[in-house]
Amino acid sequence: MQNFTLNDITVTGGFLGGRLELNRASTIPSIYEQFKQTGRFDAIKCEPVEGMHIFWDSDVYKWLESAAYLLARVDDAKIRAWYDSAVEDIVSHQRADGYFNSYYMTKEPDRIFTDRYCHELYCAGHLFEAAAASAKYLGDERLLGVSARYADYIRERFMVRRDTAFVTPGHEEIELGLWKLYELTAEPRYKEMAEFFLTERGKHAEERDPKAAGYNQSHATIYEQTTAVGHSVRALYLYIAMADMARIDRDERLKSAVETLYNDIVSKRMYITGGVGSVYEGERFAADYFLPNGRAYSETCASIALMMFCDRMIRLTGEKKYADTLERAFYNCALAGVSLDGDKFFYVNPLEVRMSDLRDSGSTSFPMSVPLAERVKVFSCSCCPPNLSRVIEQFPTYAFYRDGGTLAVEQFVDASLRSDIADVEMKTDFPRGGRVSVRVDSHGKAITLKVRLPDWCGEKFANERDGYLVYDGVFAGETIDIDFKPTLRRIYPNPNIEADFGKVCFSCGPMVLCAEGVDNRTLAGVSVGDISAAELTFTDDAYILRARVPATVRAAEPLYSTTPPAAEPATLELIPYFTHANRGETDMKVWFVEG
Repeated sequence: MQNFTLNDITVTGGFLGGRLELNRASTIPSIYEQFKQTGRFDAIKCEPVEGMHIFWDSDVYKWLESAAYLLARVDDAKIRAWYDSAVEDIVSHQRADGYFNSYYMTKEPDRIFTDRYCHELYCAGHLFEAAAASAKYLGDERLLGVSARYADYIRERFMVRRDTAFVTPGHEEIELGLWKLYELTAEPRYKEMAEFFLTERGKHAEERDPKAAGYNQSHATIYEQTTAVGHSVRALYLYIAMADMARIDRDERLKSAVETLYNDIVSKRMYITGGVGSVYEGERFAADYFLPNGRAYSETCASIALMMFCDRMIRLTGEKKYADTLERAFYNCALAGVSLDGDKFFYVNPLEVRMSDLRDSGSTSFPMSVPLAERVKVFSCSCCPPNLSRVIEQFPTYAFYRDGGTLAVEQFVDASLRSDIADVEMKTDFPRGGRVSVRVDSHGKAITLKVRLPDWCGEKFANERDGYLVYDGVFAGETIDIDFKPTLRRIYPNPNIEADFGKVCFSCGPMVLCAEGVDNRTLAGVSVGDISAAELTFTDDAYILRARVPATVRAAEPLYSTTPPAAEPATLELIPYFTHANRGETDMKVWFVEG
C-alpha cells in the first residue's frame, strides 16, 4: 500500500481542521517560544548555552519538520521567519567535514562518536526527517544539503574507516531518517546506510549488555526479535525502520518479524488508550500484562511512535487492524499529550490520578515517576511537544492509501483528495459521531473503493469484506453515505491484567472515557452496573462528549468492618480521556469496579 502526500490532500474542516488550526495558532508558536527561552535555538548556532543538552538538536529538528508541513498548507509569515532563521543557523555552522551536532561541536569536540548513549545518530535521524519534509513540501533543499554532507561523514566513519567507539546507535532514529531520504532521493547510499545500521544491531558482543534486558534492542538481531522490550520509543523507532526495510526490500522474513512484534504489543503490552511503555525506570515495556494505572508511564512520544509504526504496517501489509490501532493511539493517548488550548503538554499519561497520592509523594511535578496532574509548557526533556505537533500535521496522510486500482479510506476526516486514481471529498462528524460521506470521481476508470469498518462499530453491512466496506465500479461523482453509529460501550480487560481485574471502562467511537473529580463527588468506592439508561450529550465544543452513567457509591466509617459498606445510588460523569486535566488539578480514573 502507498499513502498520499500532503500535497494531494486538503483538510476542509471538522475535528482535524480544528486541531490543525490550533497547531498553527498555539502549539507550534508556543513550542518555539519555549525552545527559544531555554536556549535550544541559540544552541544550533554552536554557541555556549547554559544547560545545553546532548539531544537539544533533535527538538529543533522536530519543530522544523512541523513547520515545514504547516508552511506547505498555510502561509504564516511569523513561523516562516523562525523556520528560515533556524535553517540558516544550521547551514552556516555545519563543519567543513560535514559533521553537525551543536553539543559536541561546542562542548566536547574530541569525543565525537565515542559514546553510544549520547544521541548523536538519534539527532542526525531527526535532521534527515526534517530535511526530507522541507525538500518534499517546500522545495527547500538547504537541510537536504546539510543532511547529504552529514550522511557522507557518518558513512565514512562507521562503514569505511570503522573508527567509532560503537557500531549501532543507543537510541534508534537514524535508520528511519535514512529511509525517508532514500525514498525522497533514490540515492543508493542512504539505503545502504539504513540497512547497515539495522542489520548490524544485535551482532556485536560489546553492545549487548546482559543487565539491560534489551533496553536498546541490542539483545538480538532484527530477524530474531519477537518480543517488544526495552525503552518503548527506541523499540518502536526500530520497528518503524524494520517495516520500511521489509517493504522496500520485499523481505518476507523481516515482515514476519515486525508482524510478530506488533502482535506482542497490542495483545499483551498496550493500554486501552493506545499508550505503551508502562514502566518509569527505563521508560520501557514491562512484562506481559503489567499495565498499572496510577503509575502508568505511557509516554506521549511512545504513542506517536506506535502511530507511525502502524502507518508503516498498513503500507507493508494493507491490513486494517493497524489503522484501528493508529486511531486508538491518536484519539486517546497522543491527543492527551497537549492541552485543549494547545500550549501545555504531558510527557506521562497515567490512567488514574489521585491527588492525595501525588501530594503525599512530596511533589505534584517532576520527577517523572510521579505523574503530573496538569500539563506544563516545557520539560527539561522536551521530546514530546514537537513530536506531537509534527504528527498532527502529518495526520492527513493517514486518511487515504492506495494499492494499484484500489483506494482505501483508513481515517475519517473532513478532507479532499486529488489524485490520478480518484478525486474524493469526505465529510464526517467524527469523532463525535459516525456519519461519513464520501463523494468519489474515478476519472472514468473502474476502481475498488474500500472504507475501513472501525473495530468499535457494532453495525452489520452486507458489503463488508476483511474489515472494509467495499465498493467496485466507475464513480462519476457518486456519494456514499455511511453511519457507523458509535454507542457507549463497556470494555472488559484481559483477566491477566491484574491492575484492572474485575473492572470495566467505557468508550464511545474511538474515544476512551474517563471520570474527573471536578465532575464527580467522589471516584472512590464507585461501581457501575447497567448502562442502558446512560445519557450522552455534547458540550458547546461539539467534539467534547459527556456521558452520565448510573453508578453506586459505597462508603464506610471504620477502616475495616465485618459489615459490607452501605451503597448509595449515584451518577458517574464521563468525558473523553484526551480532554482530561484541562480544568485544574483533580482526581481522574479510567477503570471502575463493576457491580
